[in-house]
Amino acid sequence: MGILIKKGTRIYSIWYLKCPKCNEGDLFLCKNPYNYKLFDKMPDKCSVCQEDFIREVGFYWGAMMVSHATTTVIAVIVHLIVHIFYGWEIWPNIIAFLTVFSILIPIIFRSSRAIWINIFVNYNA
Repeated sequence: MGILIKKGTRIYSIWYLKCPKCNEGDLFLCKNPYNYKLFDKMPDKCSVCQEDFIREVGFYWGAMMVSHATTTVIAVIVHLIVHIFYGWEIWPNIIAFLTVFSILIPIIFRSSRAIWINIFVNYNA
């Protein structure tokens, strides 16, 4: 059972990685974020409404700031959890960070791009 998020919202577009304009077309060529050959590949335009996903050269550099904020929040949460069990020991922190981020990097990358493009493109039914 999927999460019920109303279509036509930014949350829907970000959660399902859909075109922010029509909420139909996919933002990425491959749905599997762990397909490392294609996890970062996006079509130039939406397959449904033809919204341009490559708005200008370097457009997604701003998504790096979203990614940075996201990873910072996750790192603080991981550190607090590790601190509860191991105190200020460095190796449990390093191992926890490497484990968590090796799993989450493709998801953070994609969601950051989805958030960034949703800042600039409005839903149009």
